[in-house]
Amino acid sequence: MNVSRALADFVVNTGYEDIPSHVIDVEKRSILDNIAIISGGADGDGCREFVEFAEEASAGGRGEATVLGYNKKLPALWAAFANAAMVMSLDFADTSATATIHPNTSTFPVCLALSEKLGNVSGKEFLAAMVLGSEVACRLACAASPARFAMYGFYMPPVITSFGATAAACKLLGLNADRVIDAWSINLSQYTCSSELTKNKETPIRSIRESFGAKSAMSSAILAGKGIKGFKDPFEGQQGFYTAYFQGDYDKDAILKNLGKDYEAAKLIFKPWPCCMGNHGCINAALNIMKDNKIKPEDITAVKAEVPTVARAVLEPSEDKKRPQNAIGAKYSIPFTVSTAIIDGNVTLGSFSPESLQREDILSLASKFSHTLNDEWEKDKDMKTGGRLTIETKDGRSFVDTVSKTLGNPENPMSDEAFNAKFYSCMDKAFAPKTHEEQTKVLDAVRNLEKVSDIRQLAKLL
Repeated sequence: MNVSRALADFVVNTGYEDIPSHVIDVEKRSILDNIAIISGGADGDGCREFVEFAEEASAGGRGEATVLGYNKKLPALWAAFANAAMVMSLDFADTSATATIHPNTSTFPVCLALSEKLGNVSGKEFLAAMVLGSEVACRLACAASPARFAMYGFYMPPVITSFGATAAACKLLGLNADRVIDAWSINLSQYTCSSELTKNKETPIRSIRESFGAKSAMSSAILAGKGIKGFKDPFEGQQGFYTAYFQGDYDKDAILKNLGKDYEAAKLIFKPWPCCMGNHGCINAALNIMKDNKIKPEDITAVKAEVPTVARAVLEPSEDKKRPQNAIGAKYSIPFTVSTAIIDGNVTLGSFSPESLQREDILSLASKFSHTLNDEWEKDKDMKTGGRLTIETKDGRSFVDTVSKTLGNPENPMSDEAFNAKFYSCMDKAFAPKTHEEQTKVLDAVRNLEKVSDIRQLAKLL
């Protein structure tokens, strides 16, 4: 069976009752993660402008769906666009442990807005759509080598995620398999993203990119539902997705093997630190070293970081990474984030304030960094988000720690207490913040989402 048809059949034929409970539990945590980081990301670079644009573009249209953190409603398409613009603002989104994507960053905004628009979407239906969107995105990403993700000038994570969001929207709309394939065809014809955003330290596009994918996904599903025809093989076709973006180099088995049995959607990493996942292995190693040894930051003479080659962007260009000019630059910098972890004992939302970016103690330590890129780790799934850190001190001592499964990994999960603390800290940053009691009601509602008869009941709490 071809890839497009197999995935479409999977989306159409899989319901809530078919999905293992542990997968549902992971998805609930992802929903909470998304609610919190969107609410808290309202004031990020470019976010306010994107929300304003969504309001202007909707031209006073019906307030169908919630814009998180703003206490306002917009037509569903533009609410999804606005929410997705904020989802990466804090760089705190969950990420796949097996694929180089954030599988729910456009899927959640699409599911929430479309469910509000449709009405009578139950919690079970919502959860199923979320899982299926996440699963499609993860499997599409797993089929291609991460080394190829930027090889031809495209920034693939949000592009791939948009196909998952399209699948989720189709599920909520109740489309058949032919219409799902049509929707993917339409999405393939609409949305792309340039890797040039990784080369420019001034652009906020890296933060707001998911808005385009969310808008494309929802519009593609709605147009397919209206009968707009696509093409038979949007993914594996002669001029389809994998040819366009990967020159036909992909692993079909990675998409189809154990589909519906082994859920990639359950293999999510929930970030304990609000920065690029490529930093996390070295942050974790730094915290381990500082905890286990009596080291004063002022006694450190050199810090050496080693990461998989795919994480090059958080270490190069070296001088830019040692003195980042803005928050997004700092979040994509191992020298800055690891120096912060060494000196402050943690990396928090406050670590990227304008004042923190100018701290001489952090910048001085960051200047002592050097790095190595490890090609072999590209082949080691355990080291996908891992890293090795070496700290040298004035008295000639050297401390080394290697971390593979960072905190937040499925095999090294955050505790409920730590996750709740992250949730509250993000929610507190909303433009229209909610009380602690109101936030707790959101937590409880999502953790019992299968009992909700209409997602609008959850939306009222947001």
